[in-house]
Amino acid sequence: MAFQLATPRFLDQPETAVRSTFALDLLTQVAATLSADDFAKQMARIFGQDIPESVYRALQDRLIAGEIDNPVILIEDGDYLADYSNREKVIRIHSEVIHNALENGQGADFLDVLLHEFGHHIDNVLRNDLTPDLDDGATPIANDASGEEGSRFSIAMATIGQFDTERVRIASYRHGSTSQPLGIEVQWTDARIRILWRYSNLNETSNLLHPHPERERFEAGDGDEHHHTHETIESVLYDLEMSPYELNTLYFGNWLRDYSQLLDPKIVRAASAPKDFPDVLSRDALTRIVDVLSLKRFGDIRQAGGDLYRVTPDVLGVYRPSEHIDNPRVVDRNTPDPKSRDQDFEPLVFDGDPLLQIDYATSMKRYIGRSVDFMARELRFAMEHPRKPWGLRAFGSALHVLEDFFAHSNFVELALIKNGHSEVLPWTSPAECEARLPLVTGMFGATDVLASVAGPMGKILFSLDDLTYRPIKPGDRSPREQMLLILLEEHENPSYLAHFQAFLNARDGWVGLPFAEFVQRSAAYLTGPASVLGNALGIVMQGVLTRFGENIKDWQTRYGEDPHDNGSTDPTHSQLAKDHAEHPLHLLASQLASEAVRAVGAAMVRHWNGDTRADPVAIATAYFKHPYNSEWQDAPVADWAAKNTENVRRATSKFELRAIHEQLADTGQATLDRLAKDGAAYLNFMRGEFQDKDSPLWVLLKLTPAGSALYALYQALGIIK
Repeated sequence: MAFQLATPRFLDQPETAVRSTFALDLLTQVAATLSADDFAKQMARIFGQDIPESVYRALQDRLIAGEIDNPVILIEDGDYLADYSNREKVIRIHSEVIHNALENGQGADFLDVLLHEFGHHIDNVLRNDLTPDLDDGATPIANDASGEEGSRFSIAMATIGQFDTERVRIASYRHGSTSQPLGIEVQWTDARIRILWRYSNLNETSNLLHPHPERERFEAGDGDEHHHTHETIESVLYDLEMSPYELNTLYFGNWLRDYSQLLDPKIVRAASAPKDFPDVLSRDALTRIVDVLSLKRFGDIRQAGGDLYRVTPDVLGVYRPSEHIDNPRVVDRNTPDPKSRDQDFEPLVFDGDPLLQIDYATSMKRYIGRSVDFMARELRFAMEHPRKPWGLRAFGSALHVLEDFFAHSNFVELALIKNGHSEVLPWTSPAECEARLPLVTGMFGATDVLASVAGPMGKILFSLDDLTYRPIKPGDRSPREQMLLILLEEHENPSYLAHFQAFLNARDGWVGLPFAEFVQRSAAYLTGPASVLGNALGIVMQGVLTRFGENIKDWQTRYGEDPHDNGSTDPTHSQLAKDHAEHPLHLLASQLASEAVRAVGAAMVRHWNGDTRADPVAIATAYFKHPYNSEWQDAPVADWAAKNTENVRRATSKFELRAIHEQLADTGQATLDRLAKDGAAYLNFMRGEFQDKDSPLWVLLKLTPAGSALYALYQALGIIK
């Protein structure tokens, strides 16, 4: 580093452990190089606006003085890659992370874990150690930062950190008091790029179902929850001859398969049908919403590739169970034909349909064959268009299906049963097939759709990023403005859209004005009829919240019966899904998926490089077998089970698994609650800024389109009287 740091004070350190002051040194470097105002602003973006500036200044002073303790780092093979105990001020890291850093060159992943958990430590220090510095009568601060401050800290440090040398030592590992310590090092540029890439579509979640509530776990990557996701599973492709641009394009195809679920026939309006917001939205509107969501996640490749990465109806498609290995069974025979809304939907599949039957020889549901066919078509397209954006997109789409096979079926459970763990719950009843217990997947329902659509929309509508948005050129629109335009176009009352468009058109003419005059023009306009926008947003969001809430109750009433008790071979998606870190078999499912992805990826690259014998289609389709008819998984499953006896035990417990399933079945309601909470937190931030009615910031926030709209939403939701 470019300067000398004060020697930090250590808590008690065990003889066999990882020792590192890297995160503390890096934060101290930031504290020493930024002004007091800039440091406070940077920390507020990470840890929250609820912490007073005086506390952030105290943190800066104590960092520079060397008065912040470095947490102990322990090696502990728990259910998570790492976690931090607020009570003990201890970071626990799984031995797998240490092993991979020392033996497999995965120091960047260790760095991410270290920064992430140290971020939790600093949040704990701010909220518990430095709060005595607050003046008497000051507003109490929350016990924990909103969202995932560990992720935000890791991103910030990867962005800000600067070093004089490229090779950076981040930790040392000693096994026993007499052994020679081993260094853990990273190439800083490569490591920071990897961290930023993994978090480029950051989603923030709470720490539900952690066995130790005082701990905050490490989770990172894309998706609704922080865990091993499609993106982190595909990180194994880093070792192949693929550039970061190609990998990002590949993941774009995978991401599109996930987000095609938003276009569910339950909420898609037929092109000829009248507007009925918020019950239904047009396919065009939902597609454009996904396009807005993709701007943040894939901004780099979109900027480079232009229309090649624009989300269109042809690129996105609609929700088709075959593209996700979902059980297509429809229970209610009065369900409207989805093809009457859009011809791209698959036909309804009712009881008695051959697709729902179990093939005796393969012991698998027949509908799984449709998914294999889809995956194979996508892989062949990728083979025919090597390294082209559209070929990479198809490759990612195919890998999505392969990865879902392990996360959304009972393959892992059946593999453990085959391995001798007969008490593991298979989430199916016995059936007439060679293996007796069939391989099945789950039924995707309304709550799963809700979790996909409401959460991402809320992240844009309630983001703090564009509170003071000012266009650079005429026609520029913030993500929130783009989302509002789409939603208002779907509303039956055209005046909301007309007023908003009129304001945006007028604002386009003010782009070149001095900042003060720009704000004055906005103020003059928004005191007039355009203030109706605020009420429009309130109406839009209240309608969405109400309608989604009704869908949740309907789904929970109809579904969720235990297939172990009723003779069924049709569990729900939430009963089978192992996407979430809370599930005891999550890491095993992701490990098997990673092995499959690595094998298919290696074959694809060999084919691209001219090896005509390489057949990624044959390799990928070979994984779609009942565990009783395959052997590749036996050794890794046995090894994992031997090292994770507690997780195997949890997979035998109806009580524990039902608690997880109920939580996932309640994902829709949790999403609504989170959306309302995020909206309230966002608006509370604004209300705090509004308290000083004469401040320039109040004027700016109150009179920008987003500020006016969301201030009115406050009123609509009854937060402001």
